[in-house]
Amino acid sequence: MELSLEAYRIIVNNVRSRVDLAMLCLVSKGFRRVAERALYNTIFMHEAERTKKICKTLVSQPRVAELVEALTIAIEEDEGRGEDEGIQAQKNLWPAIADALKKMTRLRHLSVVIDGSLTSPYSGRLAWILADCPFRLKSFHSDMRWDEDLVRFLNVQDAIEDLYIGDYDEGQETEVVEMSGDPRTPNSGLILSPSALPHLFTLECTFSEAAIAIVPGRPVSRLKTCFSRTDPEGKREEMKILFEALGKALVIGRSNGWYALDIADAEYEENFAMDLLKAVVNLTLVRPSRTVASTTLTGSVSLKGTLRYLGTLVLPVGGKERLLFYGLLMQLRRLCCVELEVSAWNPSPATVGPVAFRALGNELRLYCPGMAKIVFVSMNVEEGDDIGERTTVEWVQGDGVARVEREVMNGMSGSEGLWRDV
Repeated sequence: MELSLEAYRIIVNNVRSRVDLAMLCLVSKGFRRVAERALYNTIFMHEAERTKKICKTLVSQPRVAELVEALTIAIEEDEGRGEDEGIQAQKNLWPAIADALKKMTRLRHLSVVIDGSLTSPYSGRLAWILADCPFRLKSFHSDMRWDEDLVRFLNVQDAIEDLYIGDYDEGQETEVVEMSGDPRTPNSGLILSPSALPHLFTLECTFSEAAIAIVPGRPVSRLKTCFSRTDPEGKREEMKILFEALGKALVIGRSNGWYALDIADAEYEENFAMDLLKAVVNLTLVRPSRTVASTTLTGSVSLKGTLRYLGTLVLPVGGKERLLFYGLLMQLRRLCCVELEVSAWNPSPATVGPVAFRALGNELRLYCPGMAKIVFVSMNVEEGDDIGERTTVEWVQGDGVARVEREVMNGMSGSEGLWRDV
């Protein structure tokens, strides 16, 4: 007996196991049509041998390949293989993935994670697998090496709204012995076309140089990046160049502007954090000019009326400095989430417990009552600089006491994605 399409969808939506979804494909044509869409809509490629089988299926059955809308490629190394055997397996794997990608005409979300591996047979240069792909992505996350193949791919992807790149380098690809401290000559093949990525709204990049190159002329409203320099003077110069680029982001419509800025640092320092906050408060974007009655009109958009998320800033220990800090935050009228570094506090709020974080949060909310969520970051010096905690204090309407949630910093904690959501 045939069921309605809605009935098939309800049944399939309540099936959690991919094995059970595969079994449903064999029950009837009605189930097969709906179950296949659920089974192949999102694919994860982790194990090398299983990935080869998936790719073979997608290449041999284009109808199935057309169902794939989201794909994550994060191949795990097989510890049981020898080094030479593992390299040969990867050489055979990536061409198979490239063939499968060419069949995914409706792919919209692609993530390629190689974890910065330079020991692979391609030394991280894998963007060639994207050549001649027919899809138009909405989101693209990749830590592949920045090379000419990747630039060519991005130049033709005109629908990307969300971009993560883990590598960026405009310098010459050939190795040159540098006789002076002058910067390397840019390679035109490693520079994006000015018309590329016209709908880019969200950008995450490991290096600020990438943000400096990509943001101008594009409607980016959410950015996560990191300062590359560590020396104070060099970092201030880097901040100046970065904010000049942020001020050139394209403004579309009345309400557009910067919504989220998450700028990390290798070493957090109070004075520099204060300068960073001042730069944020003073940043303005210029609206494109328009002509009305033969008169050219231009306008500007200030972050004071648009910014909702800001991180990461050092919360000053001294009372006067903290009041100045709060005074600057007060100018960001729509700010509802901020990330604060408190490792310099002694005793650390983390050792005192939730009551300390609530007290600090409530103090800030005296000046910024619209603040709904504060993330406190503290590094555990005793255990090593790479180990720390993130403590989120959240005020929910109707609750009498703020909620406090602590989590170990591991690159996957829920609070690390807040800049995308607020």
